[in-house]
Amino acid sequence: MQAANHRRSLWGMSPRLTCTICLCLLAACGSTPRPPAPAAAAAPAAPATASTAAPVAPALDPPRPALRLPRNFVPTGYAATLAIDPAKAGFDGTIAITGEVAQRSSVIWLHGRQLAVRRASAARGGAEVRLTATPHGEDLLELRVATPLDTGPWTLAIDYTGRYDLLNTVGAFKQVVSGVPYVYTQFEALYARRVFPCLDEPDSKVPWQLTLDVPADQVAVSNTPIASEQPLGGGKKRVVFARTRPLPSYLVAFGVGQFDVVDAGKTRSGTPVRIVAMKGRAADAAYAAKTSARLIDLLEEFFGSQYPYEKMDMLAIPVTVGFGAMENAGLITFDQTIVLIDPERGGRQDEHGWIATAAHELAHQWFGDLVTTAWWDDIWLNEGFATWVQRKISRRFGPSWHEELGEIAVRGGALDQDSLVSARQVRQPILATDDIANAFDGITYLKGASVLNMFEGYLGHDVFMRGVVAYIAQHALGNATSSEFTAAISRAAGKDVTAAFASFLEQPGAPEITATTVCDRDRPPRLELAQQRYVPPGAPTPPATRPWIVPVCVVFDRAGKRGEACTMLDAATGSLELDAPSCPRWVMPNLSGRGYYQIAYTAPQLAALRDLAWPQLEPSERRVVFDDLVNAATLGKLPLALAMSFVPRQLAAGDRFSVGAAVGVPLGLRRFVPDELRPAYEGWLRRTFGAAARNVGLSPRDGESLDVESMRNELVNAVASVGRDPALSAEAVKQSARWRDLPQSVRGMVLELAADASPAVFDRLRQEVFTETDRQRRNDLLRALATSRNVKQQTAALELMLDDRLDIRDTQFLVFRASEEINRKTSQQFVRDHKDELLRRLPTERSGGSQAVLAYAFTANCKAEQRDEIADYVTRTFAAMSGGARTVKQAIEEMDQCIARRKLIAPEVRSWLGGGKSATARAQR
Repeated sequence: MQAANHRRSLWGMSPRLTCTICLCLLAACGSTPRPPAPAAAAAPAAPATASTAAPVAPALDPPRPALRLPRNFVPTGYAATLAIDPAKAGFDGTIAITGEVAQRSSVIWLHGRQLAVRRASAARGGAEVRLTATPHGEDLLELRVATPLDTGPWTLAIDYTGRYDLLNTVGAFKQVVSGVPYVYTQFEALYARRVFPCLDEPDSKVPWQLTLDVPADQVAVSNTPIASEQPLGGGKKRVVFARTRPLPSYLVAFGVGQFDVVDAGKTRSGTPVRIVAMKGRAADAAYAAKTSARLIDLLEEFFGSQYPYEKMDMLAIPVTVGFGAMENAGLITFDQTIVLIDPERGGRQDEHGWIATAAHELAHQWFGDLVTTAWWDDIWLNEGFATWVQRKISRRFGPSWHEELGEIAVRGGALDQDSLVSARQVRQPILATDDIANAFDGITYLKGASVLNMFEGYLGHDVFMRGVVAYIAQHALGNATSSEFTAAISRAAGKDVTAAFASFLEQPGAPEITATTVCDRDRPPRLELAQQRYVPPGAPTPPATRPWIVPVCVVFDRAGKRGEACTMLDAATGSLELDAPSCPRWVMPNLSGRGYYQIAYTAPQLAALRDLAWPQLEPSERRVVFDDLVNAATLGKLPLALAMSFVPRQLAAGDRFSVGAAVGVPLGLRRFVPDELRPAYEGWLRRTFGAAARNVGLSPRDGESLDVESMRNELVNAVASVGRDPALSAEAVKQSARWRDLPQSVRGMVLELAADASPAVFDRLRQEVFTETDRQRRNDLLRALATSRNVKQQTAALELMLDDRLDIRDTQFLVFRASEEINRKTSQQFVRDHKDELLRRLPTERSGGSQAVLAYAFTANCKAEQRDEIADYVTRTFAAMSGGARTVKQAIEEMDQCIARRKLIAPEVRSWLGGGKSATARAQR
């Protein structure tokens, strides 16, 4: 599953907060005739009574489960028939569940949510016994039998109804576009139970056979190809899908509606591929149709095996909440803004976003679908792996895209989240259902990918992939755990890396490593290494951690040439001998930037890397040096001026990652600049980045690269928005008059600049929000309105969250768009004043995240004098929500770290903008 894709706000948010907000944000039904009971595999003949001999074993009556279902009944297959009509409010269903009763039982527990059971029975050998179905709580269905069921094979048959969700995009949900209704599904992690009574846990992985009775003029899609289709009369038809290979319930999917189906050809191995879009959107599926089969080809080459399912359909969903895409076997779903690209106005960023997301979801077909995590504590095996693979495949698809630098960005985002003492460990024990939703976060996706990248670099790609391929072959069509994965890697490597992996997966945090060059007479030079948990100022004291077992690979000066060396640091301290004829003039302790750790540099070490080593460092190594330096400098550990001295070198690299990092340093300091130094700050931005911003301009040129298109947004934002460049702002106002004709890559940027610069433009755009029918363009308008720094205009934008004419799923992000202190206060007061109404309107269920993310609208405050009141308010208001306890705890800790950072960086900012020696520089003299 891909986290929801939201543009970064202009708050000066940390990547951690941006990721958190991203990764975040009973009766039935209609008059459709009840479908017949579906066919199920015949069970062997046996008496249907429980008492066939005396004495009999006592019947098991398992109590209500707290988290996981008992396994006294184990499904071996499902056959479900659903009557799905998007014009109605809900659906009718029947399901036959074949399985084994492992112990003589009076009660079978299944998952079922908001399902009204009309009839339930258990059968074998031609005889049938009635079951009494009783819902318990929100998620459980008790099936009780008067005469206990004997051990052996049984078939459960359940006749029920359910309803479509109109707000949340989970279970079976209904959306209407231009008057045309559609039904979609999203079952990860706990939502298959809203459509099927089932054992809704990932280790219950069995074949499914799905039949849909749908309107005759509509298209039905599911995980497998259509096996047969026949008319039913009354304007209906029956669509029978082929039986699936073994799947957990969360990977079953279907869609019904008046879809445009676009043929995307076949892969080299013959798999048919299609793009399924809403009515009238076939043209926008052209790029996805052009590229999807090639992506599968690349993945088949990467894994050394054929795509594991019969076909691949890519299904566009109008609106998603809490996810951007979902890896259902053979039927991947995407938010429409990812898969449907305007063929005339779409840009390179849209194409790249599609490739990266599609590569992620397609990688899941092997890692997640073919081999499925046994339980949610190992979901990193799905998501971390897919995040790791998507960069590999994107790099092969677009060699000029610098995806190796994208891996450094993933590492940086993971380290940022891991710097919280309250961060989860990757393999976090699942003690309650809230823990499942919380598992879909940056630790799972980004840290999981970064740890894989580190060990791949240490062991070598070929060795690592031998382990990956062996793991997939061993566990294909089944389930697996982290220990089974690391065992496969260890066997391929010829050495045990299980403990090393576990040190990163089974404890939170990341190591901070110091590397000191020691050159003694008559001995080879060496690096003395030391590690400790990285804990930023403002964080609480963390619990004790054991030393990480860290692959430390270094680059060093070898008599003017580049040398490399590796060691496994498995204690608090260690030593690495360097094969150099003389004392190295410089050492960079993170070869290719793959190590998942921070380096605590000294100022002289960094100066040597800048002045002596730079030409010999790989681009990824330069990026990771810069990242570690910036982190230390913005904590007052190193002079800010030293970090700024690297900015020109980053700009000179000319790629989107390096330029974005260079721009990000001063923009990240925005909230720490006092009012009296704002003119100096804005002037510095215009002088430093103005020429580059004016060079790329507001209008794309033919043949423009992905790097240029991406850098435009970074540079223009720094110079025109934050730096208040009047010429660029005036040009944006001029272009906004024809904003619908603008290329998608610049449309949002132009609108944001224009709405902030011109009250007349703001008022016009606010009116157009209500008449704009295209969701992508409407969201561009909303973002532009919410970014206004004028408090009156900002308030008018926020009030759109309460307007019934607009979809709250499109407006829910408006409260997070504040860019200045006064705007943050306005957003906070708006939430306080309208909290109850907002919570009633906002989606309550999502595949990842929680309504408690609203806490970040308050904890972004970063002011010591308001800290206690804010912490108290967000705890009282949001902590009790589903998933809220962890969200609030981390939001408060991030605020505390920000407050500490403000205090430490303030003298450096004044020195940078006001002249004079910095406090850090004075302390290091």
